[in-house]
Amino acid sequence: GFDPRGVGRSSPVDCLDDADLDAYLAKDPTPDTDEERAEDVQDKTDLAEGCVAKSGEVIEHVSTADAARDMDVLRAALGDGKLTYLGKSYGTYLGTTYAELFPDRVGRLVLDGVIPPDLTGEEVAIGQAQGFDTATKAWAQDCIDDSCPLGDSVDAVVRSVQEQLEELDQQPLPATAGIELTEGWATWGIAQAMYDQGMWSQLTDALVSARDGDGGPLSELGRAYAGRDANGGYASNLLEALPAINCLDRPEETSDPEALAERASKVAPIWGRALAYESPCPQWAVESDQVPHEVDAKGADPILVVGTTRDPATPYEWAQRLHEQLADSALVTHEGDGHTAYMRQNDCVDKAVDRYWLTGELPEGGELTCEE
Repeated sequence: GFDPRGVGRSSPVDCLDDADLDAYLAKDPTPDTDEERAEDVQDKTDLAEGCVAKSGEVIEHVSTADAARDMDVLRAALGDGKLTYLGKSYGTYLGTTYAELFPDRVGRLVLDGVIPPDLTGEEVAIGQAQGFDTATKAWAQDCIDDSCPLGDSVDAVVRSVQEQLEELDQQPLPATAGIELTEGWATWGIAQAMYDQGMWSQLTDALVSARDGDGGPLSELGRAYAGRDANGGYASNLLEALPAINCLDRPEETSDPEALAERASKVAPIWGRALAYESPCPQWAVESDQVPHEVDAKGADPILVVGTTRDPATPYEWAQRLHEQLADSALVTHEGDGHTAYMRQNDCVDKAVDRYWLTGELPEGGELTCEE
């Protein structure tokens, strides 16, 4: 593994000091008045300007194409004629970009939890909102199957969560580690649990605690998402590097998140509004000439694509979309929950990927479905 440029310890992007990042992550994720929307624009402008001021020249050169070229340098330094690679989530975007730039150097590539390079910013927001809606309903049903304390139907459980978020928007709760549980921190916490069904019971308990006046457990889930420790420091620059990279890869064409929120909410009523307002790219301070586009990687060795049917962050349809675009690929479908599939306790997926790693053998007929 390696830290892509701008990430971790590799000339890391820095945008805000720890206290200001706390405040940014605590902000209202669903502004619904002119005043709140103006505050949201100012917060994102401050983030964008801070990235330029604190990161220096690297902020202009952290696109995925830049990282893919770095990866080819690593391949050469290792003496490998072709790249063997596992990319998950954003790593699929990086792997696909590598295959586009260097198709003759592609060895055995596995892309798990896919982000196709032809997605626009709007498609990402709406697609992820639909994915998180699906995952939230799956969690709610799982809660009901185990005598849920938040409601006796999926709709009732979801409504209970939405009511809690509305209350936190008006009145944050005392939490832990020097922060209050705002609607923003609670939203990060709920999102964290959606990535892994192993956290679902923890989320239920945290929501019950918040309902009873204790914001600590839910804020801890939010801090886990952000990589924030109990002393107020951040072990990762994830939530600063990610927008810096995304806003170069997919420069925003519109500065009207409210119109996007209305469109997203029609197809994803639970998460549509929050994810429509998440991106700071309309306020980004670095220009980019990159345009979302399809990649076929013609000439590359066969690529193995893996998708999970109820993946919140990278909807299964995106795996299908990339599989159809690539000139030579196979698709493994994981019928299940959580973000990504390989090495997440599904023997069928693991064996298919391992077989490909070791022998180059792809699923018969180019597709394989693995049940939960």
